[in-house]
Amino acid sequence: MTKTSSPVRRATAAAAGIALALSLGACASAAPAAPAAADQAKDLKVGATPTLSGLGLRVAISEGNFSSDGLNVTPVVNKSANDAVPQLLSGELQIAQMDTITFMQARSQGLPVRIIAVNGEQSTNGEDGAMSAAGVVAKADSAISSPTDLVGKKVGVPAIKTQTWMNIRAFVDAAGGDSSKIEFVEVPSAQTIDLVVQGTVDASTPAEPLMSSSIAAGKVKLIHNTDAPGNKGVPSSVYVATEEFIAKNPDTVTNFADSVYAAAKVVNGNRELAAKVAQSELKYTPEQLKNAFFQTFGVAATTPAQIDQISNLAVKYGILTDKPKAEDLLADSK
Repeated sequence: MTKTSSPVRRATAAAAGIALALSLGACASAAPAAPAAADQAKDLKVGATPTLSGLGLRVAISEGNFSSDGLNVTPVVNKSANDAVPQLLSGELQIAQMDTITFMQARSQGLPVRIIAVNGEQSTNGEDGAMSAAGVVAKADSAISSPTDLVGKKVGVPAIKTQTWMNIRAFVDAAGGDSSKIEFVEVPSAQTIDLVVQGTVDASTPAEPLMSSSIAAGKVKLIHNTDAPGNKGVPSSVYVATEEFIAKNPDTVTNFADSVYAAAKVVNGNRELAAKVAQSELKYTPEQLKNAFFQTFGVAATTPAQIDQISNLAVKYGILTDKPKAEDLLADSK
């Protein structure tokens, strides 16, 4: 069994969030028939991360994609994906960005939320040496140099049984190691580099641009990206809304998806635009972005086959008890 060290306070907060979401979900009434397009929601509060994985939403705002589709979108910083679900169900948020695994866990608890659009996609097939949106790093002089070297070591992750945790297990096992013998510990994102340098953990999983800037500064070295083998193009994060909101606002949902996909087509591979928006909207400095890896954003709806690729791993590593029917997770929209 995988060793874990999980702060009681964080676990309690997550459990409280799920309990609140379940209570709100149980109280939700059946959605009425959709109103005419003119009566559908136009002002949207969208929960999103303030990191580079939230860049796609900010590009759609700055490039005017939402306004062209008649929407007024206000990003609201997500403290965590677990916090976003109760906010969706209470109506504080209309849409939220979250990693795909957190969404699947919410659905497995019976919460009435569905995917309305893809945000980030896994940028690689987990090849050795390839940069991606996040990675496993160790001290520059560490003896750790490959995925199998992580076995028996203490590895910091944002949380246990998340997509990052799952993908690390997948690539270590694929390389011939035994990921059940890794000691995973929860590490705050802001401390991922410091705790490695101090020796508190043997390795950790910083996201961009902290990872690339720390590697460039010689503080740490890349051991492996946090992409699962063979899963290039599957959604690493998604936009989610409640079934009630989707039923009441089908045109709004379609227009939102169209807007983020249009923005993704413009920013994917356009480093200049990505850096410009990251500075103006996410407040990163040019120095922080100098060596940054900008992930790929989805340009079309995810498919049931791609959802299956993620849920297969989630079941294998005990995140989900049963494999969900992919079609039940997706909104009936473009």
